[in-house]
Amino acid sequence: MNFELSDQSIQYTFLNEKYVDGDGAKSRIFNNVKDGVTASGLADVGTALAALQGDKLGAAILIQKQLVPLAD
Repeated sequence: MNFELSDQSIQYTFLNEKYVDGDGAKSRIFNNVKDGVTASGLADVGTALAALQGDKLGAAILIQKQLVPLAD
C-alpha cells in the first residue's frame, strides 16, 4: 500500500521589525500548491512575496496531506 497525495499547501514565514505582536515574524499559508512543484520554485515565490511586502523570507514549509489506504 502507498500513500496518495490529497492536498498541498505552503507556509511562508516573513521577517520584519514591523511585526511587533510576535518576534518580528509573520506566517502565512497558501493553499493549492501544484503537485510536482520544486523546492527552488517555492523559494522563488516566497522571496518574491517577501520583496513585495518589504520583508525578508525566513522560512518555507511544504505541508502535505496524504490519504492512507484502508484494508478491506
